[in-house]
Amino acid sequence: MNETDASASASASASLAPLVSVVMPAYNSARYIAEAIDSALQQDYPALEIIVVDDGSTDDTVNIVSRYGDKVRLLSQKNQGSAAARNLGIRQACGKYIAFLDADDAWWRHKIRHQVEALVEGGYKMAYSRFIWWHPNEQGQYTQPQTEFEQAANPNLSSAAIVTGWPYAELLLDCIVWTSTVIVEKAELETAGLFDESLRKGQDYDLWLRLSRQTEMAGLEKPTALYRIHPASITSSVKEVNYEYLILSRAVERWSEAGPDGRSPPKGLVAARLARSSFGHGHAHLMHGNPRIAAESFRLSMRHSGIRIKTLAWFLVAMLKSLLFRQG
Repeated sequence: MNETDASASASASASLAPLVSVVMPAYNSARYIAEAIDSALQQDYPALEIIVVDDGSTDDTVNIVSRYGDKVRLLSQKNQGSAAARNLGIRQACGKYIAFLDADDAWWRHKIRHQVEALVEGGYKMAYSRFIWWHPNEQGQYTQPQTEFEQAANPNLSSAAIVTGWPYAELLLDCIVWTSTVIVEKAELETAGLFDESLRKGQDYDLWLRLSRQTEMAGLEKPTALYRIHPASITSSVKEVNYEYLILSRAVERWSEAGPDGRSPPKGLVAARLARSSFGHGHAHLMHGNPRIAAESFRLSMRHSGIRIKTLAWFLVAMLKSLLFRQG
């Protein structure tokens, strides 16, 4: 095949393949975003559009993205959070499918082709996969992305459950779907209502729960993305709202514990998770936050687990500290 024939063949493949829009929110992502974009540009899938939504960055993010020219579509908004940034990207996307990539993560070079094939062959409208925890070495440097994917048995492979079908029951126990591995039909996102911008944390978990009531998913064992671990990805501040509890309890109240396929988690495990979440939130506030929120969180924990000596003791400590806090 000569060069002209190869070019024509590639163009034909691109025209037949469903367009995939890559949506990447970015806020002060100058340090890592080029590696994320490069991993999208290096995909062996022929029909991609890459959309970066700058969420009011104050560093060099916009300049770095601009250097890619027409290879990357850059949208900008005032800082509103990743949910609003992703929603803007979804609304502006032209593709049949939306694939999400965070600005500090990276993809396996065959990710999109692998997932589109799984969707088409299985008749699914959404897919997700395992991922690899991407740790820096002692010097703070990261291995080349493809090196991680080439390891036969990577010790940092995620271990969460992978479910093909209706994963609602598993999602009630753990957020088994990670954003940078997701590909989903745009129409399904629109039906589900996109990301909830009122949530400052856990917007992705909330959306996966809604989608798990709406469509079956293809869970793929092959890891397709790297989750970069770095200090900026860890927050030390104590949130006023326990978003995990809010999202999970809201789902159970709305749909109960049974999935569309009739499956439920083993009895008591959802209540135990709600109790642990409330206890953890209460302990964090007792140590570093608001003792009144701590007391309420311990009360909620006992609502789900029953009265336990340890939780009751912490509740009483929080109440006492709250009284002293009010008087001070």
